[in-house]
Amino acid sequence: MRSGFVAVVGRTNVGKSSLINAIAEARLSTVSWHKNTTRRAVRVIVREPEVEMVLVDTPGLDVGHDQLAARLFAVTEGEIEGADFTLMVLDATKPLSDRERGVLGQLSPDDMVVINKVDLVHPGTLLPKLQELSSWVVSDYLLASAKTGEGVVELREILSGHLPEGGPMYDPETKVDLPLRIWIAEVVRDELLNGLREEVPHSVECRVIDWDGDDEEEVPVTIFVERTSQKGILIGEGGARLRSVRHRVNRRLRGRYRVRLEVKVAKEWSRDSRMLDEFEI
Repeated sequence: MRSGFVAVVGRTNVGKSSLINAIAEARLSTVSWHKNTTRRAVRVIVREPEVEMVLVDTPGLDVGHDQLAARLFAVTEGEIEGADFTLMVLDATKPLSDRERGVLGQLSPDDMVVINKVDLVHPGTLLPKLQELSSWVVSDYLLASAKTGEGVVELREILSGHLPEGGPMYDPETKVDLPLRIWIAEVVRDELLNGLREEVPHSVECRVIDWDGDDEEEVPVTIFVERTSQKGILIGEGGARLRSVRHRVNRRLRGRYRVRLEVKVAKEWSRDSRMLDEFEI
């Protein structure tokens, strides 16, 4: 049997979470075009006969200067160090950034690179990028599209074959290695990001507070924003947006859990070390 951890890294909006969900054939990791969508290392367990592969979704490799950006990059660096190997995801529609080049330079011959979103470009436009990538020594360069499914099966097979020999690490029923309260909060944040203005998502964080895991009670989820104006955007006219989010979240939780949502203002929480500690970021 083969088993192990794969750190999936790349900058925001390259499609890391989408690829992971496509490989896992389920919506298990947060997907959004917004910056800093993934804030915690989310471990998604993918199983095949004689294979247990843990895909670690990491925060985007974006350059930032606040406390939140620094912590997110530290999370990614830690997951790269602790994984059996790294899968770096690049965007077929964009040139390489300096941060991406820096990470590519740190990869080992055991690591892999996948160029995502190949459905959005003409194949001929990929040649310059592939030529540039050839200067870095990794085990495989792959082309894929999380949206259309192109290359996903091949990617899953190559990743599985690349894992070291080892036994299972998780209970057979476990699909995501994340505390339940954090996972529910992430589902709420995922649904909140849909349709929001660009300036709001970076300022949104969700926490489950004072809940003992009783599925007979509503799960209290507090949504934190940094400004009063953002609170109004999230709630919507007459509370319409928040009700819609609650409905979608409850549907994703398949009736096992029901959420109760509240929005609060925590000024500049993304720059406050104490708040970031409380948010477990």
